Amino acid sequence: MNLPLLAAIFFAISSVVSMIGMGGGTLYVPILLFAGFTIKQAPAISLILILGTSSAALFTFWRSRKVDWKLALVIDPPTDVMAFAGGYFSALIPEAILKLTLICILMIAGALMLKKRAKPLVQTAGKNRSWYWHRDFDGIKYAVNLPLVLTATALTGVLSGMLGISGGIIKLPIMVLLCGVPMDIAVATSTVMVAATALSGLAGHVVNGQVLWSNGLALAAAAVLGGLLGSNISLKTDKAKLKRWFGIVVWLIALRLLIELIV
Repeated sequence: MNLPLLAAIFFAISSVVSMIGMGGGTLYVPILLFAGFTIKQAPAISLILILGTSSAALFTFWRSRKVDWKLALVIDPPTDVMAFAGGYFSALIPEAILKLTLICILMIAGALMLKKRAKPLVQTAGKNRSWYWHRDFDGIKYAVNLPLVLTATALTGVLSGMLGISGGIIKLPIMVLLCGVPMDIAVATSTVMVAATALSGLAGHVVNGQVLWSNGLALAAAAVLGGLLGSNISLKTDKAKLKRWFGIVVWLIALRLLIELIV
C-alpha cells in the first residue's frame, strides 16, 4: 500500500475518531499491519498519528469549553507513566503475543462501543465514601471512584504504549459509566488525555529506537487535518450512533487479524 493511499485512509479515520474522543489507534495499527509494517514498527507510527489527531481536535474542544481539565490532571498521570513503560518494553515482547493482545483489545473495545449507553454506575453509590472525588463542572455533578479509575487508567497506559492504540477507547467508557461524566464533556476530556498518553508512549518507543519518523510524520499531516475536520463536526453529531458503527468496524478488523494469526 503506497503512502498517499495510506494518508487518505488515515485522514478519513482521524475525522471519524476525533468526533468521539478517541485517538484512532484501534484502526491505525491494524491498517499499518495490513500495509506491510511489522507489529514492532506500527505502534510507534500509530502513536505519532494519535498525537497529531488528538492535538488538532483538542484545539476545537478547548474553545468549546467542554474539557474538564482538573479531571484530566487527576486521572491521567498514571496512564502517561505506564504508557512510557509499555512503549519502552514492547521491544522485548514476542510479535505473536503483541498481535494476540491487540486482537483481544480490539474485541473488548468493539463490544464497549456496540453497547448502548447505560445509566452511570455512580448515581447512588459512594456519595459518603472518602475515596470518591465529587466534581461540579459547568453545573454538572459527577463522582469519581479514584482507586478504581486510577488502576484502570494505569493499565490502559501500558496497553496504549505497548500496542500504539488510543487510550480513549477505554477511558471514554470509564468516564461515562464509572464517573457519570456527560458524553460531550467525556469526549473533550478524553481528547486531552489521549494526546498526553500518545506522547508518553511515543517517548518510550523513541528510547528503544523503534520509530520510523519519515512515514509517521507524513501520515500525521493527514491525521491532523482529519482531526480538525472531525472535531468541528463533532459538536453537531450523534456520537452514540457513530460509536456503534465504529464498533462494528473494529470487530471486523479484529476477526481478520485473528484469522491471519491462526492461518
